[in-house]
Amino acid sequence: MRKTTRAWLTGASVVASTAILLAGCGNQTNTSSTQQSGTSTDTTLHVAQGTKWNDEFIPNLDSSGYTSAMWQLSFDPLLNFNNKLGIEPWLVSKYKYSADHKTLTCWIQPNANWSDGKPIVSQDVLLDMNFLASPAYNGPHLQGQSEYLVDNVVGESKIQSGKAKSFADTGGFTIINDKEFQVHVNQADAAFLTADLAWITPLPAHVLKNIPFSKWLTMPFDRKPTVVSGAYIPTSANGQSVDKFKANPDYWRGKPKIANVVLQYVSPDVEPSMIQNGQLDYAINGIPSDDKLKLKGQPGVSEHTDPSLEYSFLGLEDKKPYFSDVRVRQAIEYALNRQEMIQGLYKGMAVPINSPTPDSFSWAATPASQLNQYKYDPKKAEQLLDAAGYVKKGQWRIDPKTGKTLQIHLVYSSGNTVTQSEGTAIQQDLQAVGLDVVVDTPLDFNTLISRLENNDSNIDMWLMSNELGADPDPRGMWGTKDPDNFGRYSNTEIDKLIYNTWALPSDFTQAGRGEQFQKFNKFVNQQLPLVFLWDLQDVTVYSSKLNIPASHFGPLGAWPVAPDWTLSN
Repeated sequence: MRKTTRAWLTGASVVASTAILLAGCGNQTNTSSTQQSGTSTDTTLHVAQGTKWNDEFIPNLDSSGYTSAMWQLSFDPLLNFNNKLGIEPWLVSKYKYSADHKTLTCWIQPNANWSDGKPIVSQDVLLDMNFLASPAYNGPHLQGQSEYLVDNVVGESKIQSGKAKSFADTGGFTIINDKEFQVHVNQADAAFLTADLAWITPLPAHVLKNIPFSKWLTMPFDRKPTVVSGAYIPTSANGQSVDKFKANPDYWRGKPKIANVVLQYVSPDVEPSMIQNGQLDYAINGIPSDDKLKLKGQPGVSEHTDPSLEYSFLGLEDKKPYFSDVRVRQAIEYALNRQEMIQGLYKGMAVPINSPTPDSFSWAATPASQLNQYKYDPKKAEQLLDAAGYVKKGQWRIDPKTGKTLQIHLVYSSGNTVTQSEGTAIQQDLQAVGLDVVVDTPLDFNTLISRLENNDSNIDMWLMSNELGADPDPRGMWGTKDPDNFGRYSNTEIDKLIYNTWALPSDFTQAGRGEQFQKFNKFVNQQLPLVFLWDLQDVTVYSSKLNIPASHFGPLGAWPVAPDWTLSN
């Protein structure tokens, strides 16, 4: 289960996330192969993505999720996460912090080899880290999309500015031996292991060390690597979003039982029909809810549902006088019939959320019994608005500062009818308690972000989603000076609570951090810098012919294909 980004914002989600796996007629079996226990080891899994990607196999060269899904078949990270979001040994078998939490010693799996038989060594880890900090990666073309993975490592600024070439020279990386290394950081940070170091992806130094980073984007290895650390070796990459892979027989976790994978672009509009007629086996995309429900009812189809790491919210411009009053923010939360919206818009495939830390993070989430649930209560909403001074005069509430009707503008990103319906439902619920909400013309997502970044005074509220990574680190969105704090919520207490989730030396254990997250979650639950909507559900629908062990399912999804996935006869 892998996700290679920190928290990121998207337009309001239109359907619950879905991975659909149907192993049917599309699977190709070599009849000459030996089959045991009803399972073929000479099978082809046909996989689709609903958006085209670049054939760039160097991890993080292109940080698009679609490109990442491709290279994750061929390259493994240092650490991984189990279905409870607990850290799991991967290429690194164990690790140990120094007393000051500024040095992390790591040991590489003794049996971890590249597909050409060469051992995966400390130098391979260093090569990837040096690349992420290099001027070539952080220049105007590549823009250093994943540079944050190493920005806390000692000497990163020297490498990025061209004053040094390697963390081995800046004091950021020490090679103890081929299978043991140390990483040294500037600031002790409890999230460094899970949010940063875990996603470092070793690269074969014995193949790439003499090629300048400036040449990596155009070198043949990036288009079709000849040496990999992952479960599958690319055999064909045509640059047209159709890539083919074969099983790596020497994969350190064991030879995959599914022999071949074909990954191709398919328009989301036709994916459901291609799945039904057996042309596709596995689809990575947001299948419309209605199609998903139809597929769940097909004979021979199984399904698995997990809470996701993505939640939807209604953003508020907190610097506006009316939103600066917590009673108004709470009134909006009470006024929304979220459960009815979930049933109508998402077919029940979401749950109301009242905290910035979804329940998927069992160690950091706050129990519902300790949070205000803000259950639908329009009378309570009206009482709070009255108490804040926004009383009704006729149909609408009056702004006490101007004596005129308080008109609030809502905007969302364009391109989806479900988002439009979501905006309309919110508008109607708020109008029912006397707030004159106007839904403005939808904006392209990038345009919406630009206008929010530039503090556009014409925007009062907006619909958006926040998708977290494997660590619920709140930095980036909730702090007073954070770049994604588009509502400009400012509070010294929240800044202190955020700091405590990652910086207290005594809280580098998951349990210790969890205690700090409880305080942060409860504060946000009461203050509501934004209005929480719902946590979406991830539903995987797949054929009973495909066996995916239960341990692979979780908030981060089951992808990529693992050695123990099997297809029956």
